[in-house]
Amino acid sequence: MFTRSRAVGPRTRAAVLTAALAAGLGLPAGIAAVPAQASPAAPAATWWDVGAYGTQHACIDAGQQYEREGWPYRCLHVTGAGWVLEIWQ
Repeated sequence: MFTRSRAVGPRTRAAVLTAALAAGLGLPAGIAAVPAQASPAAPAATWWDVGAYGTQHACIDAGQQYEREGWPYRCLHVTGAGWVLEIWQ
């Protein structure tokens, strides 16, 4: 009767799975272990223009809606365009 060895633990199985996955994709084993968050192609956070308003009061009202959703905002006065609302993304 065949008995399975308990010497193969979860770490060994994970290493074997990672190596098999990397071999199947044709990638070095180190690349398969890199988390998606570490991607160098991820865009940097910056201010995004989301609208223009005729008054500062209207811009602030709209910005507070974004603030409640968790997006910091700012209102900038631009000559010829009125007040521009930007959010941080």
